[in-house]
Amino acid sequence: MLYIFFLFLIKMDQNIMSPELPEKLAEIDELLNKNLLIYLRSGEFPKDNNINFFMTIYNFANLYGNKDKDAGYLYNYYQKIINDLAIEFSKILKTKKNNEIINTLIDLDNRINFVIYFMNRSFSYLDFYYTKSDNIKNLGKCARDIYKNILFNPFFDILIIEVNKLIKEDRNGNKEHRQKIKKILKVMKAMDLSSPQIISQNESYFWATKNIENQTENPIQDIWFNYFSKDTSEFSSIKAAKDIQKMNTPEYAIEELKYLNEEEERKNQFINPIYYSKINEINFEQIIGKKMVELVDMESGVKYMLENQKFDQLSNLYELFKLYPPSLKEISRVLIPYIEARLNSVCSNKETKKDPKKLIPELIKIQKEMDNLIKQCFKNDLELQNAENIAFSKVMKSEFYSKQLSNYLDFCMKRYFKGKNQEEVEKTLDDIIRLIRNLSSKYFFQEDADKKLCERLTKGLSTSENYEKIFISKLTQEFGKSIVSKMIGMMNDLEENKKELINYRNTENKGVPNGIKFNVKVISQSSWDIRPNQILKLKLPKLFSSCIEDFENYYFKKHKENRLRWVLDISYVEIQYLYLKNKNISISSLIQILVLLELEKNEALTIKKIAENIGCNTGYVLSHIDGLFFNPSFNPKYEKDKGVIISKNVQSIDINENTEIKINPDFNFYKTKFNTISKPKKKTEEEEKNEEIIEAKNYKKYKNYILQSTITRLMKSRIGQETTHNWLINETAKQIDIFRAQPQEIKDNIEKLIEKNYIKRSEKNRNCYEYIA
Repeated sequence: MLYIFFLFLIKMDQNIMSPELPEKLAEIDELLNKNLLIYLRSGEFPKDNNINFFMTIYNFANLYGNKDKDAGYLYNYYQKIINDLAIEFSKILKTKKNNEIINTLIDLDNRINFVIYFMNRSFSYLDFYYTKSDNIKNLGKCARDIYKNILFNPFFDILIIEVNKLIKEDRNGNKEHRQKIKKILKVMKAMDLSSPQIISQNESYFWATKNIENQTENPIQDIWFNYFSKDTSEFSSIKAAKDIQKMNTPEYAIEELKYLNEEEERKNQFINPIYYSKINEINFEQIIGKKMVELVDMESGVKYMLENQKFDQLSNLYELFKLYPPSLKEISRVLIPYIEARLNSVCSNKETKKDPKKLIPELIKIQKEMDNLIKQCFKNDLELQNAENIAFSKVMKSEFYSKQLSNYLDFCMKRYFKGKNQEEVEKTLDDIIRLIRNLSSKYFFQEDADKKLCERLTKGLSTSENYEKIFISKLTQEFGKSIVSKMIGMMNDLEENKKELINYRNTENKGVPNGIKFNVKVISQSSWDIRPNQILKLKLPKLFSSCIEDFENYYFKKHKENRLRWVLDISYVEIQYLYLKNKNISISSLIQILVLLELEKNEALTIKKIAENIGCNTGYVLSHIDGLFFNPSFNPKYEKDKGVIISKNVQSIDINENTEIKINPDFNFYKTKFNTISKPKKKTEEEEKNEEIIEAKNYKKYKNYILQSTITRLMKSRIGQETTHNWLINETAKQIDIFRAQPQEIKDNIEKLIEKNYIKRSEKNRNCYEYIA
């Protein structure tokens, strides 16, 4: 057949080709019929085949392939041979049943690949000379096109059905056809463009060359991919529906993870990874996306797992859900109210809530449990970490928690850290800072923490200045310097003060005027919480006033430009009671020792008279007197005759300016050292409300200051650029982290800056702003 058809072509054009070429072609045609056709039909070459067969054809192609008028005939002849071989194969395939097509095509593909390779090598001179110079298809492309059009395309519809049947069997557990699937998909892949890339067009997927921009031909549609996508969607949808009907949430998670792992295995075995990501999307949407709400809300769902600490089940569900990220929001939907409920159960206990020593450790305990849960079950997923933060922030949005955190920190620094090693201290501080993150506004914590640090440092109540520095360092690292500016200022003042005190001790009197060891803390007004009413003008005895004069004489020699104001209200002294049997020592306020010195000169005096003598407000004296009567450090039962001072008929509730008091000569306390400094009196409800009103006003002023300075800074940085209203709102909110800036607050402060002539609306676009330089 090959020979006769080819002679017909030659007879038509023999007046143009070389005269001897028809005879030579007949010889070559006979050789090919004897060898290739036999190989195609049987799969074996004749036994007498040898290298001479190849060399004969190769030499023939070299001889006539370099002649323009003959090369074209050889190229046509090459196409004719491949064409007829493909027709021969097609006849074989047509005799097979549908379920035999795959095996036959795999077998024939191996043979035809060998034939094409043999023909390409034999006629390779045409590629070196003819196809390149005439800019036509090379031999390999020519052969593949013929193979595809005659042999492959007519059977493609049958192939895609049969290959997907095998994949479905594989998905159902029958893995014996994997090599067959792999081989036939390799054949199908070879029929598409080389170096393929998937592109999307009108919800269909196509093969395209790597360089899509320079592609001139339309991409070849991958029919099998579209079929396989639909088949996958149908299979996974049916599977998910069946599984969720008969399984609970934990069982479903295990089953679908197993299936998806097998899908990954299939991908590695035979599915082309170039488009398998789309198959993943289909599986994840059907198995997770469409079932996620039902899975989470089942009786055996997330709430049940959380309440019963089913951590392994939560881990499995997370492993499934993380494959489809939107589903993690469904876990968050249940996790947030669960954490809120845990926190509210603690805060609903009035006794626990009002005591920071009980409340904050309970919150820390829950926080650690939730951190461990998210680490163990959810691999510290950011979405679920954020859910935890949202839950804590919702509960801790009140300023009450800011103050309780500050109170707990104060307790730790004063007492709890005594005897603790640095590692334990740092862990506790880390836990406190972790809670601070959840405060909606850190302003109230900052204000209260500054005041309490000031009190600890001025009164020497802190367990360790080093622990204070560690906390400030951690706070700075977490929230920046703005939140700790006053704290840093206080600590810097203390460092400078230590150097100052060393220099003072090196003066002529060794810094001990009149035999009194006089310690002074020189602090800057900007960092410390010192109120004007604490700077008292008292009538100090010469014993104390000479100490002040001595230090001022030393200090002003070095710092002539500075001035000092003595904060006597927070000063304290150590007193030794020589008249007592035990020679006790008390730590007392300056006003308390002035009271005792007045009583030492007089047997008994009214509080009003004592206040006049020392030049102090009666109210201040009354607040300090209580500590000499009923301080729990030496008089825990509040007995009226057990204090350092006594009165005939006084109780703690009825001390007034007319109460007459005297020194108690029979005071007896078993400890050598005790404290008489009065504890602050509990504020009345009215006082607390007034304080809250003042704090709210101060907070509003503070927020406006931060907002306006941030807006001004942003506008300054954008001189010459267009700044839209929405950009300025969003960017201002991003820049502020000490509180959550609301859009309306930002808008109000933009208007205030316009009124102050810092910025203005653009004349070209009223929705834009400009900075007024």
